This record gives sequence, structure tokens and C-alpha cells, in this order.
Amino acid sequence: MIIKRLLVMAGVTVAAVSLAGCGGSSDGADAKSPVSAAPEATSPAAAANGIPCSAAGDLTGTPDLKPPADLPMVPGGQIYLAKGPFGKTELFFLWKDADPTDLNAVRDEAADTLAKAGYKVERKDQEEGSEAEAHLSGPHDVAIQVIQLCEGKVRVKYNVS
Repeated sequence: MIIKRLLVMAGVTVAAVSLAGCGGSSDGADAKSPVSAAPEATSPAAAANGIPCSAAGDLTGTPDLKPPADLPMVPGGQIYLAKGPFGKTELFFLWKDADPTDLNAVRDEAADTLAKAGYKVERKDQEEGSEAEAHLSGPHDVAIQVIQLCEGKVRVKYNVS
């Protein structure tokens, strides 16, 4: 009898956990966790909305972490966020006034700036209307990603190893 009760309780628990993991609500609206409900200025989803820059977060930050001296950044860019180090990797986020419909131009400008400093462009790619990327080697391995940040600005992320 005790075993039967334990099996029934286990079945009820599994069903409750399964329903809780669905993420829906009874009125059909999507449930959002506190993490996913908060706007993230550096996320492609937020950037694709063409949000006003006043809603994009603090773009005036001056991080303590500075890029390596031998890593020139795209002209006209303003570093507003830096993260790391994560092992040998550091991330630098810049905003730049630019046409958000021409992400390739900003990616090419950032890659050309590094190429003039002795870096080698390994490859470039893009997802039209979403992002443009470049991967370079040199004194550091660098991945550049350009997305729309807010109206009239793009975000340039440097992933430096």
C-alpha cells in the first residue's frame, strides 16, 4: 500500500513539474521570467526593434577594463561596456552612430582598421538585416559582431582572445 501511494505521489509530482515547465499562462499570454522580461541593450532581439536610444540602457558607461593597446577600435565608436576576463577572453561593446540598415559597412570599417594594424581578416559573414561579423587573427584573435543597437546607432562587439 505504501509503495502504491509513493508511485501515485511520484506521478503527480512529475505532472506538476511538466506543467510548470510549459511557460504558458491560462490567458494565452507568454510568461516571462524576470531575466527575460528585462530589456537588454546588447541583445539582437532588442536591437532589431529600432528602439529609442533612451530605452537602450546606459550608453555613457566608461568601463574600467580597457582594450589592449595593439587593438585599434572602429573610428567614432564609444566603449560603453566591457566584460571579462573569461580566461583569455575579454568582451568590449561599443556604440557608433551609423545607418543600422548597412551593418556590413560598419563591420568592414572595423575589420579594415584592424587589418591596417597588422591583423589578418580570416572571414566575414552576415545575416542580412540582423548582424554582420568578421573574424581576424593577429596579436589577438578577434571576432567582431555588428548589430543595430537603437535608432541611428549600431553596437559593435569585440570578442578578444
